[in-house]
Amino acid sequence: MSKKLTVLIMIVLSLLLCSCERDSAAVDDPGKVTVYDLSLDMSHIEPSEYMMTSASDGERIKELLQRIIDGPRGNRIRSAVPEEVSSVTYIIGPQTVMVNFSSSYDAVPQMRKILCEAAIVRTLCQLDNVYAVSFSVDGVPLFDSQNVPIGLLTPDSFVENEGSMINMYERAELRLYFASEDGQSLIEKVETVTYNGNISMDRLVVDNIISGPKGTDVFATLNPATVVNSVTTQDGICYVNLSEDFLNKITNVTDEVMIYSIVNSLTELGNINKVQILIDGEMDIRLGEYDLSTPYERDLDMIR
Repeated sequence: MSKKLTVLIMIVLSLLLCSCERDSAAVDDPGKVTVYDLSLDMSHIEPSEYMMTSASDGERIKELLQRIIDGPRGNRIRSAVPEEVSSVTYIIGPQTVMVNFSSSYDAVPQMRKILCEAAIVRTLCQLDNVYAVSFSVDGVPLFDSQNVPIGLLTPDSFVENEGSMINMYERAELRLYFASEDGQSLIEKVETVTYNGNISMDRLVVDNIISGPKGTDVFATLNPATVVNSVTTQDGICYVNLSEDFLNKITNVTDEVMIYSIVNSLTELGNINKVQILIDGEMDIRLGEYDLSTPYERDLDMIR
């Protein structure tokens, strides 16, 4: 028997949030989306195509959540939402959805929780009016194993290995350094990410620097087209081998900010003292006035 969804409407600035009622731009075409269900071995989530029938944004959110709960063709065993969760409610906010589980969610194993959250986030964030999703249990926001609030999650919050599989996953708190608005200095940003346990922490840091910040209070430092060829740490030195796209600056970020966003972020890891940046395996490279042939140490003067 399907769980019931209770729709709660969030009032923002004393106005009823219109996203619950307004028609989508694609009224005549409900739209094909991907819904994520639990795999048969319950080790990861798998995508399946789904054609929405609802027209308004609020109804589409409700429809997709109900589809996730029901599982593929009503198969609750394959549902990403654990069977022991007795109710799921949600609140629609500006570009966000807050999903609230019943208290039974607390007893769900951590692995299962992450799969559930990943499935909901990835499914809902396909909608134009949903940028991020937050979670709570009986109205209390979720915390990770380190007692850090999880906050808003986007699809980028879940670092995967291959395809749509999220296996051997863990959550980590990363202390990263992104650009100030004028691009002249660095600002510390603590972000909680869910990642595949097979990914090394140094690689995880570099990937997240290139992906850019999840919020809007700090700014990206590197060209997002940059490809990570490899990241290896040996004897306290982290060797970061990037594609030549790294040399193509974005906006007004200085060369110094580009370099030290990587260096300062990586040296937050206890096993790294210096960072050597390579471009397609070559060390004899310059970025403006900066010589990349030697390793760089942490620079606290860059931090604002």
